[in-house]
Amino acid sequence: MKGKIITFCFSMFFLQCGIAQINKKLNDNEPIQTILKFEFPVSKTDAFNQFKSKNKLEKANSYVPTYSNIDETGRRHEHFQQYYKGLKVEFGVVITHSQNNQVYMMNGEVYNALNLDLIPTIDNNQALDVILNSKKGAKYLWEFPEDAIVMNYEKPKGELLILPNVKTGTVNLAYKFDIYSTEPLARDEIYVDAHSGQIIYSNPIIKHVHDLSENTNNSITPTSVSVTGSANSTKYSGVRAIKTTLNTSTNKYILKDDTRGGGIQTFNSAKTATYPTTNFSDNDNNWTTAEYNNANLDQGALDAHWGAEMTYDFWKNIFNRNSYDDQGTMLKSYVHYRSNANTSLVNAFWNGAVMSYGDGNNSVHILTAIDVCGHEIGHGVCSATANLAYQNQSGAINEGLSDIWGACIEQYGRNGNLTGPYASAVFTIAEDLGSSPFRSMSAPLTHGNPDTYLGTNWTSTGDEGNCTPSSNNDQCGVHNNSGVLNHWFYIITAGQSGTNTAPTPYSYSVSGIGMTKSSQIVYYAERDYLTSNATYLDMRNATLEVANNLYCGSSAEVIAVTNAWYAVNVGNQYVGYPTDVALKNVTQPMSVACGAINNPTITFENSGTNTINSVTISYSIDGGAVTMTTWTGSLAACQAFSYPLTLGVLSRGTHTISFTTTTNNDGNATNNTKTALVLVNDSGTVNAINTFDATTDTLISYDKGNTNLLWQRGQALGSVLNNNTTGGSKVYGTNLSGLYPDSMNSYLVSQCYDLTQIQNPVIKFDMAFDLEPDYDYINVEYSTDSGVTWSILGDASSGSTWYNSANIPNSTNCDLCVGAQWTGAGSDNNQIGGVNADMVNYSWNMSDFGYGGSAPQSNIIFRFNFVSDPGVQYEGAVIDNFEVIGTQVLSNQKENFEMFSMYPNPTKGIVTINYATSDKVKIELYDVSGRKCFVNEYNNNTTSFSQDINLGQIEKGVYFVTVTSEGKTQTKKLIIE
Repeated sequence: MKGKIITFCFSMFFLQCGIAQINKKLNDNEPIQTILKFEFPVSKTDAFNQFKSKNKLEKANSYVPTYSNIDETGRRHEHFQQYYKGLKVEFGVVITHSQNNQVYMMNGEVYNALNLDLIPTIDNNQALDVILNSKKGAKYLWEFPEDAIVMNYEKPKGELLILPNVKTGTVNLAYKFDIYSTEPLARDEIYVDAHSGQIIYSNPIIKHVHDLSENTNNSITPTSVSVTGSANSTKYSGVRAIKTTLNTSTNKYILKDDTRGGGIQTFNSAKTATYPTTNFSDNDNNWTTAEYNNANLDQGALDAHWGAEMTYDFWKNIFNRNSYDDQGTMLKSYVHYRSNANTSLVNAFWNGAVMSYGDGNNSVHILTAIDVCGHEIGHGVCSATANLAYQNQSGAINEGLSDIWGACIEQYGRNGNLTGPYASAVFTIAEDLGSSPFRSMSAPLTHGNPDTYLGTNWTSTGDEGNCTPSSNNDQCGVHNNSGVLNHWFYIITAGQSGTNTAPTPYSYSVSGIGMTKSSQIVYYAERDYLTSNATYLDMRNATLEVANNLYCGSSAEVIAVTNAWYAVNVGNQYVGYPTDVALKNVTQPMSVACGAINNPTITFENSGTNTINSVTISYSIDGGAVTMTTWTGSLAACQAFSYPLTLGVLSRGTHTISFTTTTNNDGNATNNTKTALVLVNDSGTVNAINTFDATTDTLISYDKGNTNLLWQRGQALGSVLNNNTTGGSKVYGTNLSGLYPDSMNSYLVSQCYDLTQIQNPVIKFDMAFDLEPDYDYINVEYSTDSGVTWSILGDASSGSTWYNSANIPNSTNCDLCVGAQWTGAGSDNNQIGGVNADMVNYSWNMSDFGYGGSAPQSNIIFRFNFVSDPGVQYEGAVIDNFEVIGTQVLSNQKENFEMFSMYPNPTKGIVTINYATSDKVKIELYDVSGRKCFVNEYNNNTTSFSQDINLGQIEKGVYFVTVTSEGKTQTKKLIIE
């Protein structure tokens, strides 16, 4: 093996896990995240149904939304926390990515806790004792009430949850504790197995710039209005304007800024391990060098205060993020902090809520430089977004992200922009503090850090190696291995050519894209794609997804991101094509309205570098003959074009259209093809039985998510629902030869019916079913607005010949029930007689919708709505002999009336119809075979009706126009040419 991570393709990758021991494990050649992309965007409900089904997650798994963001392209990225039987699954975070409220992709960590014993053997107090006994002599923050209040911290009670072991693929029932010790200084999330009583996992909360740990919270009431003061000068950044507040009780200015978010305040820990409310103060708000460049190093407080202000401004002005948590929380800094009263702290750290700065020593000066400020508060941003575990590769990414934010904030704070030029010092960490920086982004090797994944100086981790994280090994090299991400960021920002130190070294050359673009790609990846145990390959996948969303697949930005990862030995080199047309999207209406024009629009993109002047578009309907057309024009690199297609007249039903785009010398055939569904409906005849025996009996069928997998027309061949059930006739069924899939919502749609001249209409059909009782169901819905909205038809009233269940979701079952449905196994007794697996005639009177009813409907559509959950599968349902019956009353009212006028005739598409009436007018168009091609009803509030009708999408030919008003009907011939 070359040592290079194998590139993960963003197609469909499904986690196969039936029991706890076969959850996804961390491996060197694949990401920890599961990724699912939908060829056709789907609703959030459908996305989760498919996600659960593909990952074999039983119905006891649920996902609760935690937060969401919208990026500049309009895409929404929403995070969800996994729960199993009410218990949180740690790290079980899934992220949906949607546009126009339709999910096009999901990614996250998925864990199956099936068969896990959820009844703890020990209680939370016993679990806490295990931790305390392992830390003999330690002192804890809860023992110091005043400091604990400042940090909004209390003695932890322990949270019972499910903890995955990403190394082994197993899961454990565990108690989680937030343990904050002051001696030795540490704050960790510690997990104790709820059965064995052993400590099984520890995740440091305290994160530091060099080598240490952190956590806190507090709020101070403003004492006056903030004003502008002069830090003349800071220790590391010269003269800077700062916001301060006049403390009216002391008549002195303090380092308190109320103009930014929830505020910024800098306190004096006075060389103690405490978090007091002691202020730095000044008499005249001119914080001079003479006053503060003293033996106590108070000048560093000015750097800490200004650095926090610049950090806030960077996040707010560049990414519109309000403080580290995007909630406007106050940024608090504590200067002169010591973890040991007798020893100066040569470090700075984020403790989960506040900044703590040590005074350093003879070699390392007080640690309040601006990149250190940006670095540490960057850990707060990470905790509020990706929440990366602080160990192994995820910990290295955590540290690398903070280094990146430190560099960006240094550039922004000192220069007011991210556009450059960039001083070399920007790409070093803590260079202001002494003679040698802590780390270098441009040349990590010079400071003993790796510049390449698995290369020189790489620390083996628990992900690709056998390291067990601990404080003694820097949690398996989180600071050291951050050099890989640091170097990648430098390369995409500034560009670089060279040879890496992979196990088998190779050369690379990358052109930089600048810090404005590189920082945006990193931020969106961190905020919208990463999860707790992300590896370097997950980070690569995330940044490439962002770059491809923001830019085009052949853009300089995508090329730089790809090749910079290649440079640090993560993934393959960019492969581009001079000429490459990509079929990006098919937008097609999914209307079930009669006469609807369901013509799709395809969008293709120039994903190559050469200008494209023509694109050949071919499509095939239901596997039939190929139709070809050609677009001509000028399509520059990264440009896209939307091309509408006209499919012509199609028969009633669901049609699958396969599209292909290509161009001369197209170098990449893998991105040229997509498929889509087109629905075609027409008018049904009252009192006509649809037996489904003939091809012409086809109905529309489709699944939520724009697929057509479930409903089939043919003979039933199951073990419960078969020819003995149906008498051998053809039927519509849910998978005619076996079990229906999990997590399906699928529809079988009727024709459109005019009931305005039908007295006492009734819907009737034969049905047999075999459904998981109280979890899966079928019912009938209707629409009176051409399928825009749907309502349940009928109810489960006692003694009816309709639904057998009125259940709604409850604490034990019926999670998906809607209060009116058929459900139950085939062997269960049917309320009409026999069992559910027998063919039974079901009917529902719809007199309100017919002639003389309260709401006569001229265009009503029905659909069978099938719903299954993520659990047990049965055989489903079969439908036969569908009909709408009633008494026709129109024949006695059809009389001639004054002729309506219609012009032009012949027409090329637009025809005007005039008639002297004050009543509503119904207009219908029939072809010579009697098939209704158009119908609409118009309200009329004047004595003279006039309406332009657009028939431009109707095929050329001879038609008949029928106008109905005031109970009278007249027909005329119309020629469309």
